[in-house]
Amino acid sequence: MRVAAIRNGLSGGRILFALALVAGATLVTATTSGPASAASSGAPVVIGDLCSCTGPEASTISQTTVVVNAWAASVNAKGGLDGHQVQIVVKDDGYNPATSQADAQALVQQNHIVALFDNSDEDTVWATYMEQQKVPVIGATESNAGYQNPDFFPPGATINFDGGAGAIQAHDAGIKTEADLFCVEVTICEQGAAKLHALLPKVGMKLVFSAGIGYAAPNYTAQCIAAKQSGAQSMAVSDASAIVTKVAENCAAQGYTPTELSADGSVAIAWLGVPAMNGNLDVQADLPWFVHNAATKPMYAALEKYAPGVTTGPNFGEVVVQSWAAGVELQLAAQAGHLSAHPTAAQIIDGLYALKGTTLDGLVAPITFHKGQPASNPCFYQMGIKNGKFVELDGGKTICVPKKLASD
Repeated sequence: MRVAAIRNGLSGGRILFALALVAGATLVTATTSGPASAASSGAPVVIGDLCSCTGPEASTISQTTVVVNAWAASVNAKGGLDGHQVQIVVKDDGYNPATSQADAQALVQQNHIVALFDNSDEDTVWATYMEQQKVPVIGATESNAGYQNPDFFPPGATINFDGGAGAIQAHDAGIKTEADLFCVEVTICEQGAAKLHALLPKVGMKLVFSAGIGYAAPNYTAQCIAAKQSGAQSMAVSDASAIVTKVAENCAAQGYTPTELSADGSVAIAWLGVPAMNGNLDVQADLPWFVHNAATKPMYAALEKYAPGVTTGPNFGEVVVQSWAAGVELQLAAQAGHLSAHPTAAQIIDGLYALKGTTLDGLVAPITFHKGQPASNPCFYQMGIKNGKFVELDGGKTICVPKKLASD
């Protein structure tokens, strides 16, 4: 669920970078400082950004790296992280496990990163390595690694609870049966489908149809017909944003318009142009991106200044908030960890553990990390599509999932 290609001209002259995202390429943001950053002192804070930037799921998170760089630019313009300029080193694993492992090792051994933004769908292959190297991983709200490894610090609800949150939301909407279509190119898609079989009966629902789909398929008519015949009232499509809408359109052409369910960052503004997506229900690990309040104001200001193309792109959606929240989490951790002249991963980790009950300045439900324990964040925001618009549901209240509905 990453980007096939990113080309972004950033305004203001603060960041100049060209991203030629091919598998294994190392890309470093070059920053130029203004008056505010002249006060910065000490060595730079080097942060890795390991992404699956090219591959079958690219359309979902096409702006991840651009958002990370916009965050870094905004921080550097104000003096950096605790007085240190931020440098982002980007590596694209291209959905290749071996490449991903090699990239992770290079970021630690050659670039000497003190933290890593996880935008890779291959993170399970290097999770143990990062734990051994004591480098904190920021992100992974949509990855099993995010709740299975104590060195991962997801900036929001963890994926072991998202199935339960979605099931609660669907059940409360009166839905009894569900169909699930999952991407065959990425392991985590099928893992999520397997969990539904055991989960749905716990809330009085039933999975009546499940099938894998390929992103290159000309259409998904056969799967739509099978799901319709199964009697599924709802459908969850674990795939990239563009594939979700294509499935919805193919099903509508067969006279089948189930309630579309989602629970991750694949939701994007392009969905509003697809009538079959009306009535869509979603649970999100972070505050919905279309909410304009004090929490999202800094994000929108930074994007307008450093990455104006993001907010007008067809894939603009929840992944932007997820990426921005990761930056805010790192920023708060750096402040709490009191970085020395030469920042270390240990100082970032100390800062992360100091964030007791943090909401990341209002972007997430309260989260706390416990030393030596995997993250466990159960509360999700609710949103959906009504009358062609994205809306918060249930007055903006979160769903906090009980442990009995968590995945192993």
